[in-house]
Amino acid sequence: MKIDKVRDLTLVDIEKNKTMVIACDSSGSIGMKEGDVFKVPTAIVGKFALRVALMEVLASGAEVISITNAVCNEMEPTGREIIKGIEEELHQAGISSVALNGSTEENFKTSSTGIGITVVGIANNSLRVNNVKEEAMVVSIGIPKVGGEINLNKKDEDIADYSDLYKLLAHNEVYEIVPVGSKGVLYEGELLAKNNDMELTLVEDIYIDLHKTCGPATVLIAALSEDAYEELKLMKRMKLIGKLKLKG
Repeated sequence: MKIDKVRDLTLVDIEKNKTMVIACDSSGSIGMKEGDVFKVPTAIVGKFALRVALMEVLASGAEVISITNAVCNEMEPTGREIIKGIEEELHQAGISSVALNGSTEENFKTSSTGIGITVVGIANNSLRVNNVKEEAMVVSIGIPKVGGEINLNKKDEDIADYSDLYKLLAHNEVYEIVPVGSKGVLYEGELLAKNNDMELTLVEDIYIDLHKTCGPATVLIAALSEDAYEELKLMKRMKLIGKLKLKG
């Protein structure tokens, strides 16, 4: 059995042309408990904790089959609200059939909210990881936001969403998609280039902060052909940030 680690993904070859894709994320001190540093409704914690790992697995081209939530709090009411948020995020992602399992802390009283999420998917001949075979355009979708910058009361039109992700996945010449988290756009862009043995050249007049944390995957970056870029460049929130070029 071959096991690889690429970015935040674990890739397990389970049989010919079939790969298990695993991603995880955690959240701590965010919620409505006394010790939480950032106060938000508990269901929101579940939504955004899931969002990061879920986007990672979906962006790889895998179909999600299992989600595990390790809630470091009691089931009632904290765990129940976190699960509610997870189910809302799955609905937003258009996922209706998935194995959802988890655990809660029932032995000790907790003073802050904590959760760990693991998402598992299966890719069949469609893995878009280290998949850039030729020079490509690099685009970003969304604006870097974190914490209270994100509009939690309604859909935030500034950040990348699942419709953006699925539109990119539907195009054969979108070679690779990377959800951007706390390390920022430039870090993920340079890692994308390195993993594909290429160099990233930035364009002029980039209007987003390339170094700022993107929190719960508020930005996607993608490597795509020039033809695909011409077809997709009118997508809302899409900006050209650079090009991947062969070394040398």
